[in-house]
Amino acid sequence: LAILDGIENVYLAKVDCTHPVRLQSEVGKRLYAHATGLGKVLLAHLPDDRLHALLADRVLPSFTTNTIHDLPALLDELAAIRASGYAVDDQEYTPGLRCVAVPIWDIDGRGLAALSASILLTRAGSAELMTALSAVAAGSIKLSRRLGRAPAEPRLEILADGRVAALRLRHPLDS
Repeated sequence: LAILDGIENVYLAKVDCTHPVRLQSEVGKRLYAHATGLGKVLLAHLPDDRLHALLADRVLPSFTTNTIHDLPALLDELAAIRASGYAVDDQEYTPGLRCVAVPIWDIDGRGLAALSASILLTRAGSAELMTALSAVAAGSIKLSRRLGRAPAEPRLEILADGRVAALRLRHPLDS
């Protein structure tokens, strides 16, 4: 669970998996938003004027060969996230790690926070990522409702029901 602070997402809560190999992350950690699923979801739901003010004349650092560091490409990615309701981080910040993320809406329909699941590449085939996306979408709906948002965002309901044709991955694991 994270919120946006400037051009960084800040982790507010984290639950570790039961597998022996885990993502090393912690509450309070900050990462550049443009390179994470959580951050891209948060950026995607900012008003255009605020988004452009945050990113104007800024160099977006690369962390891996998959990091989107070109502003026009990032804006295209953010448009795709708004259209689909979710973001994918395909090894953009951490090599070997994939992430799916969705927004959490406040009572007024603004993106307040984001929820994600990160999975090691060795365990992150399309089926596993779709299962994770369904779970975080269902969690987002519950949290958004607790914040007064009703009815649920229709795209999140579709994702929570597992009705996703294909995830946007740059390097499909299954091919």
